Parts: sequence; C-alpha cells; structure tokens
Amino acid sequence: MRILVIEYGIGGFSQGELIEEILLEGYAMLRALIEDLKKAEYYVITTIDSRLKKHCQLKADEIITVPKDKNPLKLLKTYLTRIDGAIIIAPAFKEALYGITCFFEKEKIKILGSTSNAVKICSNKYKTYNILKDARISIPKTLLGSLHEDMKSLEEKALKIGYPVVLKPVDGVGCAGLSLVSKKEELKDAVERVRNETQECYFLIQEYLEGDHASVSLLSNGEKVAALALNAQHIKLGPPSEGSIYEGGHTPFEHPSESLAIDEAVKAVKAIKGLKGYVGVDLVLTGEKPVVVEVNPRLTTSYLGLREILTINIGAEIVKASHSLEIPTNMGKKGYAIIGKIRFNEGFTLNNEKVKMISEVDGVISHLLIPKPHLHPKEDVAIVVSKGESLEGAKQHFEEIKQKIYEVLTS
Repeated sequence: MRILVIEYGIGGFSQGELIEEILLEGYAMLRALIEDLKKAEYYVITTIDSRLKKHCQLKADEIITVPKDKNPLKLLKTYLTRIDGAIIIAPAFKEALYGITCFFEKEKIKILGSTSNAVKICSNKYKTYNILKDARISIPKTLLGSLHEDMKSLEEKALKIGYPVVLKPVDGVGCAGLSLVSKKEELKDAVERVRNETQECYFLIQEYLEGDHASVSLLSNGEKVAALALNAQHIKLGPPSEGSIYEGGHTPFEHPSESLAIDEAVKAVKAIKGLKGYVGVDLVLTGEKPVVVEVNPRLTTSYLGLREILTINIGAEIVKASHSLEIPTNMGKKGYAIIGKIRFNEGFTLNNEKVKMISEVDGVISHLLIPKPHLHPKEDVAIVVSKGESLEGAKQHFEEIKQKIYEVLTS
C-alpha cells in the first residue's frame, strides 16, 4: 500500500511565512509517522516545502518538492494514480485540514483519518460544543463574542460568565490567539489577540477552569473507539499582553480522574460522526469532573511520547482503523515519556555542524536551522522526547538531553 503523508507546514501548504514552533511540531510528527509506517512495511510518499528541503531528514520512499508559490494540491494531481491512501496533519486554521481532506475525497483517494464532515465540525469549536452539549458531554460555559461588537457588550458577557475568562478563536490551532482575561481592562487586547489569529468574525468567551490540562489519544474505526492513553499537557495560560503557550507534556498521566476522562473522551468521539483513525481530545480535569475543551481529528503532539511507551505501532493501527478494521484493546504501556521544548535563543551561534550534532543527540526529535529570512520568530528550539521506567526517570533523562545540547552549543 502506497501512503501519502502530508504535514501542512513542512509539506509546502502554508506557502507564506514559516513559523518555527509550528514547523518543529509538524516536523517531529511527520518524521515519527513516516518511520512507523516504514516499520509496518508501507511505501511512504511525502511532500516538502522547497525552502526546507535541505534542512529536513525524512525517511520516506519518495519526497515531492513543492516550490514556493506553487499550489501543492495541483502538483499532487499528477501523483494520484500512485497513491492508495492519505494521512493529513494540518491545523483547523483557515480550514486547512478540511480543504485538503475534501480534495482527496473528491479525487476518490482513501482518507486514513476522519471524513471532511467530521473535520469541518471539529475545525469550529463552537459547532463542536453544540454537538457535545446535545450528547450531554461536559463543556465549558461559553458565550459568543463578535470582532465587531462594542466593548460594553463584551464586558457584559464576560461578567455573565464571571472573571477570569478565557478568550480564544473558534478556529484556533494550539494556543494561538488564546489568553486569560482577569479584568475588563484586558478585554480589548484579548480581542485584538484573537483578531490576529482567526479567519472568523466571532470568537469564544469561556469560563476559566481550575484544574489539570490533559488530553486523551484515541483510535476510532468509525464504530468502536479505544483510548491509547491519558496524557498531561503543560500549558501556560497568559494574559493578553503575553498570550498562552503549549510547552509539551508527558504520558501516561496517572490521575484520579483518569477513567472518567477517558470515558468522556470516548463519548465525545462517538458523538461526532465520521471521526476515524487517530483522534485527540483535550480536557481540563477539574476537582468536580473532566471537561472537554477541544476535539482534534488528526495526529497530535502526544503521539511523539505514545509511540515510545506503547507496544503497538500506532501508525499501522491508524491505517487499519481507517479501513474499519478491528482496533487493539490492549495497548501494552511500558514506562513514561516526556515531550518538551528546549529553547536557546540568546548567546549562541549555530552552524550546520552544530545543528547536525544537536539533531544526533539521543532524544532530540525535531530541530531545524531554517534560513532566518524565512523565519518568525528568530529563535532556536529543539523538541525532545525523554523516556524512563518512572516519571522521575523520564525527567532525569530530559535533563541529561538538555545538558548534552548545551555542551554542543558551548563547544
């Protein structure tokens, strides 16, 4: 079976400015998924932005170079007769995942993931909440705000929910456009932060949930849904002046609400018809109950840690599940994994030799020296995955990886 794996940023679909942290997470998932599919003996084809070609190491059987300003979908039309299925890793923003999924459905290429209808629902958080609410699944208290609405009206909505409130785009990716608003004086800046990260004219005003940020990674074959694991998410919620940041996480996440969180995530996936393959459900584990905040109909960053601790080949299972085959019930967890980011943006000069040395450090899964004229922000980040028999062991391994990187930087 010939599988096309597309990652939006690395694969030449973003076309415009290259944003490093989005590229790094995408590159990490793309590399890992290609490796897993190759282990399962699939023939793998992928695409790459021409500006990134010499900076990426991908083990695909074929790599299609997408020139800048070239429509990658038009380019792919000449390859369609040689593709049996497609796995797409793309954000909800600008309906990117939806648009690419629709293209392959129209061309009668098997989608190894969710249908376009399911993707369209999940690409809009407000539509998702309405379906989850009807299915009696816990969601945050939510009101809609408009970018054209006067501030007095928005202040009344925030007061109705009660400060602090969270403002975020309905079509946001990760923490883009998301901020924590503690008083009415911060609302204007929060709206501007949303405006810069959305294609829609409306956004969400939500209650702030006190608790642990988590996600459940699942496999679905369209009828049956099985949880791979509960994962911890390390998210820093910030005010509008700073914004919010996703810093990684760890898996498995041993939490008193683990079984309840998994049950709620399974119900959420079953509530949205057409979710298939790998699905990620984000939650906040409050003292009272798990609350679902997002459904991602695609591979998520947690996959990077899961593939290190599960005895199954997740890539191969995504393909099977997408063909409506049986999904495994025993995941066979072994140890713990941490997914984290190591930043080194001050006082270090990188060259190709040092980049190569950093990339070869055991545990570094994504690090790129991208030409700075293409890049925003101008900062160097490495994504690493550390492992251990215990969570403490994984933390110790993470510190060892960090130390090795700084040894390279100072050599």
